[in-house]
Amino acid sequence: MMQTKGRSARMERAYDRLTAEYGVPSSLDQRFTAAGVYDKVGLLVILALVTGAIGYATASAGLAILGIVAGLVFSLVGIFKPRTAPVMAPLYALAEGLALGAITAAVAVGTSGVAPLAILFTGGVFLAALVIFRSGLVKVTPKFVTMTMMAGVGFLIVILGGLLGLFPGLNSQTGLLVFGIIGVVIGVAYLFIDFNYVQVGEERGLPVQGEWYGALMLMMSLVFVYINVLRILASRRR
Repeated sequence: MMQTKGRSARMERAYDRLTAEYGVPSSLDQRFTAAGVYDKVGLLVILALVTGAIGYATASAGLAILGIVAGLVFSLVGIFKPRTAPVMAPLYALAEGLALGAITAAVAVGTSGVAPLAILFTGGVFLAALVIFRSGLVKVTPKFVTMTMMAGVGFLIVILGGLLGLFPGLNSQTGLLVFGIIGVVIGVAYLFIDFNYVQVGEERGLPVQGEWYGALMLMMSLVFVYINVLRILASRRR
């Protein structure tokens, strides 16, 4: 498939699926807008904060595992079936909120102010990434998307290896700090890709239902950034 600058094959398929499922919008109020996407992201963040408070209060490892597994399922369904995104995105936010709340409680043992600091840090990263993207300093080309995907896969492989005990240094103070910083950088790259989806979606006049798809992708990137912010904060505790 022929690609224009700044678009990846995966996103082109998403654009095509959304248009095929919902058709070309017949009026302006049925068209995709960036403002609509960011409004929905705000709603998803609120949902995650609500269940995050529950996860933090209970500090249950079982809830954390349940939230991670459920969130993974909801995100995959929403990404590969865009029509389900209006349902899968809120469910993903609720599930990940539970998981992140419990994980944050574990990181906060013996320290204070971890939760608000992590939330503020993640929000700051999001806003800074958005400003940089809108300034035109970053161009999301197909090569940029490919490199980001490769970095994300490599990062996941290292995490799995760490869980299997292959990289014991990851749990050291220095390991947590360095790995957390790398994770935040990768998360910012994913945010740039998501911002590009929103920008191009608005330019192409996608159906308004595509806003939930964009909100789901942005929420996934925010969760990724938040987890790595927790790694950085965990290194301070040690």
